[in-house]
Amino acid sequence: MKLKRILLGVLAALLLLLALLAGLLFTQTGNQWLWSLTKHQVAGLEGTLKSGQLGHGWKFSELSYEQDSLAFSAKEVTFGWQLSQLFDRRFLLQQLIAEDIEVTIKDLPAAEKEQESEPLAEFSPPLRIDLDDIRADRVKIILPGQTIAWQSLQLAVHWDDEGMVLTGPNMAGLTLPLADNEEAAKAEDKTGKAAAAPIVLPEVALPFPIKIQNFSLTDSQLIQGGEVQALHALILELEGKGSEITITTGELDHEFANLSLTGQVTLTDDYPLELALEGVLKKPLMEGQLEGQTISLALSDSLAHLNGQLALGKVIEAKGQLEAEPLNPELPFDITLNWQQLGWPLDKPQWQLKQGEVKAKGRLEDYQLTLTTEGQGPDLPPLGIHLAVAGDLQGADIKPLTVTLPKGSAEVAGHLSWENDINWQGILTLNEVDPGAFVAGMDGDINGKLDSRFALQGEQWQLAMMPDIHGQLRDFPLELTGNVELDQALHGKVQQLLLKNGKNQLLVNGQMSDTIQLDAKLEAPTLAVYAPGLTGDLAGDIRLRGRLDAPQLEASLNAKKIGYEESEARELQLNAKATLGENMQGDVKLTVDRIRSGDSKMNNLELSASGSEASHRVDFRVNGDPLAAQLALTGSLNKQGKWQGQLRQGKLDTPLETWSLQQPLVMTVQDERFSAQPHCWDSGRASLCFDAIRASAKQGEAGVRIRDLDLARLKPFFPKEFAWEAILNGRADVTWKDGAPKVNANISTTPGHFVSGGTRLAYQTLSLNSDMVNNRLQSALQFRSTQLGQLNLTANVAELDGRRGLSGNLSIDDLKLDWLAPLLPEVARLEGTLAGQGRLEGTLEAPLLFGQISLTGGEVDTYSDMVEVRDLSTRLDIKGTNASIDGQLKVGGGPLTISGELDWKELPVSGEIRLQGDRLEAGYPGMGRVRVSPNMRISLGEEATIRGDILIPWARIEVKELPESAVHLSSDVVIVQPTGIIPEEVPSLPIHIRLQVRIEEDVQLKAFGLDTKLEGRLRIVQEPDRAMRGTGEIHLVDGKFKAYGQNLLIREGSILFSGPLDEPNLQVEAIRNPATMSDSGVTVGVRVTGTASQPELEVFSDPTMPQVEQLSYLLTGHGLDGEQADGNALLQSMLLGAGVSKFGGVVSNVGEALGLQDVTIDTEGSGDDTEVNISAYVLPGLQIGYGVGVFSSIGELRLRYELLPRLYLQAASGLNQAIDLLYRFNF
Repeated sequence: MKLKRILLGVLAALLLLLALLAGLLFTQTGNQWLWSLTKHQVAGLEGTLKSGQLGHGWKFSELSYEQDSLAFSAKEVTFGWQLSQLFDRRFLLQQLIAEDIEVTIKDLPAAEKEQESEPLAEFSPPLRIDLDDIRADRVKIILPGQTIAWQSLQLAVHWDDEGMVLTGPNMAGLTLPLADNEEAAKAEDKTGKAAAAPIVLPEVALPFPIKIQNFSLTDSQLIQGGEVQALHALILELEGKGSEITITTGELDHEFANLSLTGQVTLTDDYPLELALEGVLKKPLMEGQLEGQTISLALSDSLAHLNGQLALGKVIEAKGQLEAEPLNPELPFDITLNWQQLGWPLDKPQWQLKQGEVKAKGRLEDYQLTLTTEGQGPDLPPLGIHLAVAGDLQGADIKPLTVTLPKGSAEVAGHLSWENDINWQGILTLNEVDPGAFVAGMDGDINGKLDSRFALQGEQWQLAMMPDIHGQLRDFPLELTGNVELDQALHGKVQQLLLKNGKNQLLVNGQMSDTIQLDAKLEAPTLAVYAPGLTGDLAGDIRLRGRLDAPQLEASLNAKKIGYEESEARELQLNAKATLGENMQGDVKLTVDRIRSGDSKMNNLELSASGSEASHRVDFRVNGDPLAAQLALTGSLNKQGKWQGQLRQGKLDTPLETWSLQQPLVMTVQDERFSAQPHCWDSGRASLCFDAIRASAKQGEAGVRIRDLDLARLKPFFPKEFAWEAILNGRADVTWKDGAPKVNANISTTPGHFVSGGTRLAYQTLSLNSDMVNNRLQSALQFRSTQLGQLNLTANVAELDGRRGLSGNLSIDDLKLDWLAPLLPEVARLEGTLAGQGRLEGTLEAPLLFGQISLTGGEVDTYSDMVEVRDLSTRLDIKGTNASIDGQLKVGGGPLTISGELDWKELPVSGEIRLQGDRLEAGYPGMGRVRVSPNMRISLGEEATIRGDILIPWARIEVKELPESAVHLSSDVVIVQPTGIIPEEVPSLPIHIRLQVRIEEDVQLKAFGLDTKLEGRLRIVQEPDRAMRGTGEIHLVDGKFKAYGQNLLIREGSILFSGPLDEPNLQVEAIRNPATMSDSGVTVGVRVTGTASQPELEVFSDPTMPQVEQLSYLLTGHGLDGEQADGNALLQSMLLGAGVSKFGGVVSNVGEALGLQDVTIDTEGSGDDTEVNISAYVLPGLQIGYGVGVFSSIGELRLRYELLPRLYLQAASGLNQAIDLLYRFNF
């Protein structure tokens, strides 16, 4: 009984204890008591248990734990599980959620040496483990020198007999600092010094299958060296079983690139692998030049024998192959990279490497590298490049780098080491190098060597160069020799550094330590050596003395003449004396006696500068035409780099009169910012004023206005008969910020007049307004006149930094052209009215115009009466980049129609113009007039073609003397000026000509004794780069020819063309008038044959007779008769007639040079009465003449005055004196 009570007591105690334990573990009150007890027992543990018990989990708030090197805190932690699932051999964690977590680790434990371990054996969990929802949001982990944080993390884990499946983690907002490059490099240096032993890879075998799915990292950033890189997304899915790892998805979206990785790796033996990496680079890399670059890398085989294939595309296109043994400590490798063309910059290549290849083969301690390619760049000829390098980890031998030029080559050979310090010793060798391949006009042939040595130890360096170069430059001997040694403190020496080119030479000697003694002497008497068009000389001395940190400079340079092409300066002198260094000060003076550039001339130019950085002055003065100036500037520069100055005096003499600075201009420059106070330039009533200017690379503002500028000042730029009467006013304001400018400009004149000849034409409005804002430009031009008409033009340009789209409208209303006549050469009178409407489209680079423009009532008169245009009416229909033209006019009374089409979408302009006219009359002063009827087509394009027919029904041509243009230079003449040989002008547009010319009977020609009608046909042909050619025949009809003092009748005359137009064949027979022959049975005359440049002239007769007899009949009309005259008289008469005809023009020119007008020389009479007459006008209507007999010594002086047309009063004095009244009849 007693035992029973004892058992019941024990059982009751056990039940009570179990009830108490259950109350503690499975009730919230009991769990709170246990939590309070735990906090008292565990130092540093704090927090509040808000709810929960062992069976389902707990929820804590403000949970924290802290010990010496670790601190943890979380605002809220929720742990939810199902304890009852343990009875089903399952651990079920429904929730583990922590928010606002902060972990601080003050000291990281020292890294312990890794100990080898055996691979884990396969095993499976004793029960199923399900972690459904693990979350850690707003987490911050503070490590020594590094803080890692993220916004959210979510993970699920399921582990059973078949393996483990991880879903996630899904992390967002990660901020991960990375080690700086320098720290990483130091770590690599330390690890790189480990003993070189073969690498043995551990065999890795997973104890159970693992699958990671839906791993993601989004909206994160990496921080390295203060630079933040955006990591937009990282997605990973992989499976592992045993030693095999398979990556099914690996995607990275980084700020710099998008990458994807797939493949598999077996973590046994040599780690066999098959991996494929694909990538596309983004805009942030290299300022967008690599945007769109694709990368494809395939790795295969194993880490013991790794093979790789690289392919680059889009921006850089190249292919590469890799073979390497990464597990071998000597790292044997074989790398090849090939490309077709590489360029730099990548977006708009200027420097290019054409097809090339780089090969690297060997091992780290013994490798060979070769490069073979061709290069080209701005101002560079094509270059062949070949590099051969043999090296190890301590250095490399360059043997050699060869650059092949169009003419010659350059080689660099030497040794570069970097084991401890950087050292270089090498030689540059030049072999027949032509510098003209780099600089136009600097042709030459250069050979020689440049021995160089360089050493760098920390921040200490030494450089030595010993050139020994010689050759030819622009056909003058070239030599560069000497020795130069320098170090980082600029201590060193220059020994006999001599540069000679022809007679020019520069010699430098000196040494530099704490003090400097350096001398340079320049003697260059022939500057023409260095550039085509450069002329003159330069000589002088330069000396440096004193302390190295504050050397004293003395320089004296002078030149008698320095010129380039059409510009030239004479008597130049430059003198400078200054102290260089931190407190720079001194005096500089440049004087030039004369300067000429084209039509501009300047004299007595003087530029002087004196003072120090703290206080200095610059004066400039020059006299000249059309520009003279006088300026004075003072300023100061402080230690903070701020320069402040004043333009104290300013005076400019310009074609628009003299402008003077109204008040001193204050300017400031600091930190790449410029500012200027408001100031004005005055000229009479006119002024040009600037608002305050503030400018920097990022932003700025400026304004300018012009007031009361009388446009009569433009008179020197206009023709004599034209003037513009108006006052010009305007203003422009400019601001810019971050590369976005704003401009507002308004220019207008007061109501004014165009004075054209004796006519004053008024206008009321002329203005131009322009605004540029928000990357858009808007402009408007307006002209209004009650007398001249109206013109309005609006033009807008959008997207100024992009497409630059164009829009706008053009309106022309009854715009008169009369006032333009003085502005057009040779135009005496112009009339006509323009009207039209149009709209602008397209872009600024490819503008489009749509609309119509018409001209009516057009009339043109020229000063020389060459042509008279009446009833001109045309219409131009414009459709974007093409147009059609249709018009008619009268030229000299004859109608002409014009039609055609033009297209300027691509230059040159293409299209066709058609001309058809009837009896168009034109003239040439001193030559006569002609009427033509053209029917022609002019085709335009890459070549111009002129086809058609030209009829000449009527002409009256009288040539007294040939114009100067009719005398051509010989084909072997070369024109040379001081600037060099003038090249022959070549037409920019090739021209084809196919014309049929028909001359009818009513064409008369009088020229140099020839009076005849012309008729015939001529086919004119011209090919590009060839002389104009003709085929056909022109007949001389009813003609007379004055030769040998006689008027001969043209019995037969033809001009035959079969080749160049200036080389026709002549077939002309001219006979003496039979009515003046004493014997009607005798025919005598002159026969002309041969070409126009080499005519052959002979006297002939029928019947045949001696030449003296022929000449007698030709000159006198009868044969030789001893009683009348002898043969000598006849020959003299013949030579006289020929001489007068040849040299009449020369005498005329000489007389005009003496002030006489219309000087003529001629013969009168025949036979013994032949005499020579010379006459000229000394005053209008007053003519003086003198005649002398050929066969007698009697002379006669005549003075003739014109009383009325054809009525003259003449006084003559000779053998007899007489006063006669003469009247001239024309038949």
